[in-house]
Amino acid sequence: MSQERAVTQKNNRKKLGLIGMLALAAVLLAVPVGCETDSWLDPSVVGRWEHTPITMPILDRIDVIEDKGALTVTVSEVTPEDLMPDYREYTIGPSDVIAVIIFELVDPGQEAIYTRQVDATGLVRLPFVGAIKVSGKTPSQLETHIIELLERRDVIHNATVSVVLQNTTQNTFTVNASPLTGGTAGGVYPIPRPDFRLLDALAMARGVPDRTKRLLVIRQSPLSSDVAGVVPEGVGKEGDEPVKAAPPAPQDPTQLIEELLQGVDGGSTDTGPAPGTQDPAQQAPAGIEAGLDSAHPQAQWVNVGGEWVRVEADQAQQQAQSTQENQARLSAMVTQRVIEVPYERLTEGDMRYNIVIRPGDIIKVPGQAGGFVYLGGAVNRPGAYNVPGEKDLTLKQLIVSGGNLSAIAIPERVDLIRRIGADQEATVRINLRAIFDGTEPDLFLKANDVINVGTNMAATPLAIFRNGLRATYGFGFVLDRNFNLDVFGAGQ
Repeated sequence: MSQERAVTQKNNRKKLGLIGMLALAAVLLAVPVGCETDSWLDPSVVGRWEHTPITMPILDRIDVIEDKGALTVTVSEVTPEDLMPDYREYTIGPSDVIAVIIFELVDPGQEAIYTRQVDATGLVRLPFVGAIKVSGKTPSQLETHIIELLERRDVIHNATVSVVLQNTTQNTFTVNASPLTGGTAGGVYPIPRPDFRLLDALAMARGVPDRTKRLLVIRQSPLSSDVAGVVPEGVGKEGDEPVKAAPPAPQDPTQLIEELLQGVDGGSTDTGPAPGTQDPAQQAPAGIEAGLDSAHPQAQWVNVGGEWVRVEADQAQQQAQSTQENQARLSAMVTQRVIEVPYERLTEGDMRYNIVIRPGDIIKVPGQAGGFVYLGGAVNRPGAYNVPGEKDLTLKQLIVSGGNLSAIAIPERVDLIRRIGADQEATVRINLRAIFDGTEPDLFLKANDVINVGTNMAATPLAIFRNGLRATYGFGFVLDRNFNLDVFGAGQ
């Protein structure tokens, strides 16, 4: 009996040894395979984890919900012409202060100096000459013009005239920045020389915040003489006083009294609606509830100050046509170019973006107060997260900041809700797994974006199944004597 028992124990030991060897082999085979397996029955695990590096762009606009043509302006890149200084002679304009020096005008061998400020009509007044139109002329052109006037009026022949600029107001640029934008001093600054560049302008405005990624330089070009500030014909003629506006024509006293009495009780001759009827101005049309007027199907009704006012279809069409005409007139009067300068590269020493600042340029420093984005759904830490500024927070960064996805998250079911207007929003579905895998580009988040991570009906049962499984990794095995009497024997 003892010999049979010994044989049985020996066979059991062989079986246990064989099982142990098989388990060890399985573990050794699973190690290289398991290290490259992203997850085991867990769809919420996302990532690439590949040896080959990749490069992907980061989107700042989603085409399906954000129309590029709907943007207010179109930005352009820096061109080689933006680096070339403009050495043209200064053009005098209103509010400039000039000094006119005429040799031997009063006393022989002496210079007569007259300091004048150009008025709003572009004129200055000098002795023996009168009013002179100086706006729109360069100093050399004005010198020649004064010499001709002195010759024509027989004041002095072959005069020696010099025009010196004392204070110029035409060569200026503007820095537009928020008062809290890192101490940048917004305002209007003079351009001291033709080779005055962007870094010089920023230094004059006390710099910009370190987090600034880009700058916008708005360069306007007036296409109309009215916009360009050219004095109209008939205003500010040489030798004449500025033309004054004609006084308004006297109004008929009777008509004036009637206008004053309109709307006053007892002061109007209108007898009002017939007895037993309601004033049509206080009564909505019969078809207003249905949105149409039976008598005028094309009419529109609006309530203005408690009164219903009819807007005919032709009036609405005329209003739309008027809006189009106004836009066309604006385009014909002013054109502009918005230059986007990558400030990060400029601060690194790339002088290809240190463009020349020209008269009338507006340097826009974008604000750094971004706002909040809102993360919800199947994430570990939902809530509101701060966006430091534009192009500072990506979708992947937000998911990681939120403690990654929860156990029941489905990365393919992520909704992005974005405002595309003052009172309109759009929702687009995002494949978060593809973004983490590197097969789709990541995107920059904007203030007020809402990210909702979804799940599905199989996610919760699958999570319960995963949590119900337990595994012990190692090379040791516990053989409990209470469950195997053949190995240890009874009573041992």
